[in-house]
Amino acid sequence: MVFDRKIFYIEEGSLAKALKLEQRNFDEIVNFLVASLEENIRIQEKLHFVIQGYIGKKQPVRIFSREGAIAIAKYLDIHGQVNELALKTVLALIERYHLNQIDAKVRQAVYENSSSLTLRNQRHWLSRDDVIKIFKTNSSRLDIAFQNIQRSDFPMRINEDFETQENSAYFSLSGLEKLSIELSLNLLSEERREYCKRVREVAPPVLEFLAFVPLPSQQDIDRAIHYAKNRDGSCQITGVIRNKYENRLIKLVGHHLYDKNTYNFLGADPDNILTIAEQVSEDFHQWNGGNQKTCTIDDFIDYVEWRYPQKHNVILMLHNRRRILLLKLTQLQRALPEGE
Repeated sequence: MVFDRKIFYIEEGSLAKALKLEQRNFDEIVNFLVASLEENIRIQEKLHFVIQGYIGKKQPVRIFSREGAIAIAKYLDIHGQVNELALKTVLALIERYHLNQIDAKVRQAVYENSSSLTLRNQRHWLSRDDVIKIFKTNSSRLDIAFQNIQRSDFPMRINEDFETQENSAYFSLSGLEKLSIELSLNLLSEERREYCKRVREVAPPVLEFLAFVPLPSQQDIDRAIHYAKNRDGSCQITGVIRNKYENRLIKLVGHHLYDKNTYNFLGADPDNILTIAEQVSEDFHQWNGGNQKTCTIDDFIDYVEWRYPQKHNVILMLHNRRRILLLKLTQLQRALPEGE
């Protein structure tokens, strides 16, 4: 089933660990609360949790909303089954998941809007247009932010925080940080303030990563696709294979889970390539808005959950692949030398 990842994002294993419960005990408590006739403690599917898929002997894997996690914690607290530290751990878990969601949006905005990234005078610079897109704002609001900063006790410095090249403004990472602070303090929407606040933390390591990571050649990409096809052997969504004895051949393609144009540094990574039938690939891109639109593994997971909701093992495989790729991105960024 398709579910809103903004609402349901707390995996049951992590929640059980935060509550210091064995998985079996956690499942017993959840099942009791689901079956309860008392409205004040009953939790409901699609409101407090969703079922993502099945592992092994068809045991449900639940993904909880913030409200669902708090409802379970409150029940355990009332009955003296958890201590105050465990409750604080759950709240911290919820906050961390919330920040992870925001950070993922910031990273994607940076990946998609960093074509102007250059290194001059030992500083990384981004064009004003890219900065506007990263902050998901508009030209007028960015001008207001810049003017507010210039009237403050810590104005932007020319050639340090900003500069002009060929009648276009550029901001360095320190300039990006000052814009992040100003917007996070003065925007009206709490959601927008939270997003802009995280830019100062998330964007710099991503930009430094993009500036230093070597990009694969087309030959490297072709070699990785060939390897992935041999590894998979069939469409990983439908299971169909090429059959030369059929009148109509099934063509298999190497699909980049993070598209190779925006996320070109992952273009030759076999973990980022999944073998699927050409028809599935065309259907996905049409569903996603066209071949020219950037896509991520999250988009592909949403598509599979919508088009192939019974493919539980495939959905779980994609979630595991997502964890691997996100871990690789984190490790690569941490391995870079310190920036400015």
